[in-house]
Amino acid sequence: MDRAVGEALDLAGGFACAGASILVKPNMLNASSPDRAVTTHPEFLRAFLRWLRRAGADRIVVGDSPGWQSQESVGLRTGLRAIAASEGADWADFSDAVEVENPEGSLVKRFRLARALEETDLLVTMPKLKTHQLMYYTGAIKNLFGLVPGFEKGAFHLRFPERRDFAAMLADLALAAKPDFALMDAVVAMEGPGPNSGRPYRLGLVLASKDALALDFVASDLIGYEPLGIPYLAALAGRGSFVADPGSVTVSGLDPQDARPKSFELIPVPGNTDVLQGRIPGPIHRMLRNLAVARPRFDHRACLRCGGCVKICPAKALELRDRHGGGKRVEIDDEKCIRCYCCHEICPEDAIRLVRGIL
Repeated sequence: MDRAVGEALDLAGGFACAGASILVKPNMLNASSPDRAVTTHPEFLRAFLRWLRRAGADRIVVGDSPGWQSQESVGLRTGLRAIAASEGADWADFSDAVEVENPEGSLVKRFRLARALEETDLLVTMPKLKTHQLMYYTGAIKNLFGLVPGFEKGAFHLRFPERRDFAAMLADLALAAKPDFALMDAVVAMEGPGPNSGRPYRLGLVLASKDALALDFVASDLIGYEPLGIPYLAALAGRGSFVADPGSVTVSGLDPQDARPKSFELIPVPGNTDVLQGRIPGPIHRMLRNLAVARPRFDHRACLRCGGCVKICPAKALELRDRHGGGKRVEIDDEKCIRCYCCHEICPEDAIRLVRGIL
């Protein structure tokens, strides 16, 4: 792993980090074991931390903010906390946040982000290549959403329930965070109903770039997406210092055509489901959208009743109710549900599936 990560960094031109403090932000979605390909693999993190030390980094900080589980429990279960400690990196508490002004933002002019971002010199986004139910694909840019502390993420889903607006928010977040480098764990990716309930897929790749958007253009194209069909990639293209279009990205070290998987299950990208927004009354638009967009459905036999989905739901559309005859189960209010899929994203037992709307 050390050799592969080092080669990728060298091909991407590396980055000057001698004497600098580095914030490394892996994907720590939830407390899953590394073999499930939900989170950045701990050995991938180890290889990068060793590279940083050899490159002369003065201080290395590792952190993320899981959606609802504690950072401590996720760090321990994924093995990332132990690796950070063994390699001499500090473990950052992302619940401690500061206001970050964002004058370049189109929708969000100010974010509350982890204080560690302000206290370090350089930011490296270190994602796992996965599919994503809401955004279709998640990589270097989407990984930055973890800079937002815990349950504060839900407020953004509630504020921007439409996919295009949520994508614009993610683009604004990238402009505020200004990642200095991106290093992607695509050794074992995730296909199918990601980012939590999909299947591991061995790609055997390490991707690195000084431009996080350029990396996402290449990675999303490699698995079969049209990069500008991913809403937040299109929203960020050409803004700030980010690359303007996929065609301007140069790839070294491999031919993307040779690296394409023979089959990789993607999240289907539908047509524009909010094309009527603003043209018809709000209640009618919401009704039609709810009929057209996939909605969560629960497998009550698989459900652990852990309550994670209830806690994370930004719209308060889920409730753990007592049943006649004893016991509890999660019930959903379809009228309140905003189709953010946070519940599906964090379910530890894959007890939630998304059912397509009748339209």
